[in-house]
Amino acid sequence: MAQESVVDAVEAIDQPSLQNVTALPKRDLDSGTADHKPPPSVMVLPSSQAEGESQPPPPADEITAIDEGLLSDKLSEAELMLAHAAETGRELNPNVIASLTKAREAYARRAWTTALTEQFWPAYSQLCAALKPVTGESLAACAGNGLANILRRYRTGTLYLVGLILPLSILMFINTSISNEINDRIKENNALVVSLHDQLLNVQAGRSQNDVVTQLQQLATSNRSLYSLASLLNYFILSVERDPLSEIADKRQVLQLPVPITDPANAGFDKIKTYQDIRTYAKDVQQLNLMIYGAITAYFLPILYALLGACAYALRSLSQQILARTYTPTYADFARIIIAVIAGLVVGLFNNFTQGISLSPLAVAFLVGYAVEIFFSFLDAFLETLKKVRS
Repeated sequence: MAQESVVDAVEAIDQPSLQNVTALPKRDLDSGTADHKPPPSVMVLPSSQAEGESQPPPPADEITAIDEGLLSDKLSEAELMLAHAAETGRELNPNVIASLTKAREAYARRAWTTALTEQFWPAYSQLCAALKPVTGESLAACAGNGLANILRRYRTGTLYLVGLILPLSILMFINTSISNEINDRIKENNALVVSLHDQLLNVQAGRSQNDVVTQLQQLATSNRSLYSLASLLNYFILSVERDPLSEIADKRQVLQLPVPITDPANAGFDKIKTYQDIRTYAKDVQQLNLMIYGAITAYFLPILYALLGACAYALRSLSQQILARTYTPTYADFARIIIAVIAGLVVGLFNNFTQGISLSPLAVAFLVGYAVEIFFSFLDAFLETLKKVRS
């Protein structure tokens, strides 16, 4: 009678799966006969054991709607920060490590819950605070290929700038040196010609020939030197200026003194006339060079030096950030390049920018490119002064 009751009770239960089998209370099984017990072969397992010890999925109302891309990135960054903390000997709270590890495992099993969210973000925040200023983003950036590309761009840009600045600087130095030498020659020759002209008048009147031949030799030497410098300077402007002696077949006859000097007066006046032609030629060449290379020095080279200063700052900053593992990609680097171009272009407009400091314009351009903050602080101070004056 007891066995029939047990069978009836079991058959009355709808059994879609083993995990729904529930053991009835003993008093229900023994309702007919108190002396009988349930068959020993019947064993009801817990749900977890029935499924091979697999944990049940979280209830549907505990699943959190999350941005999986963001969560995956933050979990990867957390692993990088934990590895960095271990490499650098940083001591971390074990609870932080446990929470982050548990979150990583839950994410891998697709079992993320609201409770894990409440544990993960505080633990992640504590980890960031412990490693500050190092962040997961900076560690990922230092380990990725993006940093190598940035370094390669700055290195290539710097080499191009040096390859452009160096020849131009050498060219400008030579050009300026030749131009200054021409000025010195013309200044000396003008005084010599005035003195020689008076003495040639006396020679023509038959009064005196004191030092006339020596001064004629000095003038002829100065003419040759001035003509050579002017012709060399003319090469810098692609020989645009016409050479007054180019149509003369024998330039030696014009630039040298006759041997012997039988008529010092005629030879002297002839060399003075030659000097005047050469002086005009040298002045024209010098003026055209000043227009072309002056514009390069005033506008083009300052921009290049400002860009070189910006590259120097960027490379120095990158090296420091790489060593500290704090580098993160940002558009501010490109903005700094644009600011350096603007500062290099307009810094020459402010004469009082280097007041009290002796610096060349190109040095100032490099300085404002390296530290654009100095230029901005100058502009802000200048604007404040202008406001006070207008008010």
